[in-house]
Amino acid sequence: MTNSLRINKLVTVFWNRQLSSNSRGHMMTTANIIKLSAPSDDHYWAGVVEFSYKEKETEAPDVNTAKNLDRYIQLINSTEADPVDIMVFPEYGLNAIETASFVPAPSERIAPCNNYEYEAIVRDLSCVARMRKKYLVVNLVEKALCPEDSDWRVCAADGLYRFNTNVVFDRNGFVIARYRKYNLFDEPGINTTAWAEAVRFETDFGVTFGTFTCFDLMFEQPALSLIRDGVTDIIFPTMWFSELPFLTAAQIQQAWAYQNNVNFLASGTSYPEIGSTGTGVFAGKRGRIVAVMNYQADVKLYVAQVPKIDRPEATIVKQPIVKYDPSAMKTLDLKRDFIDVYETVNLPLESNNDYKLTLCQNLLCCNFTLNYTVTLPTSNQQFYRYRLAVNDGMRTFGGFADGNITTCAIFACTGDKLESCATRFDNPSATVEAMQFNSIDLHGVFPSGEGVLLLPNSVDMSIMPLEVDEFEYSERQFVQDSEPSRSE
Repeated sequence: MTNSLRINKLVTVFWNRQLSSNSRGHMMTTANIIKLSAPSDDHYWAGVVEFSYKEKETEAPDVNTAKNLDRYIQLINSTEADPVDIMVFPEYGLNAIETASFVPAPSERIAPCNNYEYEAIVRDLSCVARMRKKYLVVNLVEKALCPEDSDWRVCAADGLYRFNTNVVFDRNGFVIARYRKYNLFDEPGINTTAWAEAVRFETDFGVTFGTFTCFDLMFEQPALSLIRDGVTDIIFPTMWFSELPFLTAAQIQQAWAYQNNVNFLASGTSYPEIGSTGTGVFAGKRGRIVAVMNYQADVKLYVAQVPKIDRPEATIVKQPIVKYDPSAMKTLDLKRDFIDVYETVNLPLESNNDYKLTLCQNLLCCNFTLNYTVTLPTSNQQFYRYRLAVNDGMRTFGGFADGNITTCAIFACTGDKLESCATRFDNPSATVEAMQFNSIDLHGVFPSGEGVLLLPNSVDMSIMPLEVDEFEYSERQFVQDSEPSRSE
């Protein structure tokens, strides 16, 4: 397959309580409930929450969980949530291993509201889903009895598994789906299922959703199996640890949604000090409806009218993009990719109308054609330089998983050496723009197949991706003699 990316604008490119009528104002009256979306509608209304739990070391886990639950219910009961059909909360925003809850299996058709077999977090969320007539997707730490016939998974001494679980409540408070995260990333005490479960659920407004969690995005199972089965809308609770230059949160969310042409509802835990933020709603190849990367912890509901994928002519209303100044974004801690093994070349510091280069590593060759203008500062002001890069090899993700990565890229550097790339200046306000890109063409020949996902990937200095109308992307399949099928 031939993979081609063209960027035509001036950009910087990197590749125990019960809910009742007197419970702290949690009850809502029918006056607050508005018209629900229907299968015949071109759109539905989604709400995604960026949530800061800000756990305090002096607070017991049950106290912290109760506070988080109160804040969740306040958001669900807010006037901003009135139009929402489905509302999504982030990964690890609610509770901890110490406050894990049982969750009924969807096949049991149970609404846990006021059912004391379940902990307050599950009971109360079921009740508020029923009262507000909303689908709720809440990630929580679930506990479950270990089977009598034990398998390879380690069972805790108390006879319980703990799972990182997305729980879906319908408008009547029934648990209709339960996804247990399969691809874990440094989550001590959390179990996985014996195999990856491709979980989906239907709604009364004519959309079938699939759901998975955070690090699952990087794997074929269960994420890509949902796409192959025709799921068009994805719900994605996450506590993402952003990494330059290819894996910041909104960047990878938009790229994944674009390439698979799915509506993608991402809800991020807000903890910028450890690199976690990133919430948005992305309408497949039509791009971002709303997205945010925060430099300080925040609690906010973002509401979007989402055009259904099977209604390509439906109107789309994109919200004004929120881009923070690079100086503010310095408080967002960003990890750095393993780019020191890439084959790279410095982009010459001189204007070029037609700069061309072919760069190869192992089986991958990348063809670059660039038009750019250089205006070097007259003083010792700092400015970003750029490197052309190619990679065809393995990398590790924190030692928790390894994957083969093939990449054609241009990324920014704070100096002449490769080790300065995918880093930021300590004082961004003192930075001047010395290199202006007028157009960029990248072509490469990549592997293809079910286990491969090709992504058009970008991020700018505000740590946001390019808008979809700022680039063109195409693929074509071809087969070379004695080689597996590849994509260009």
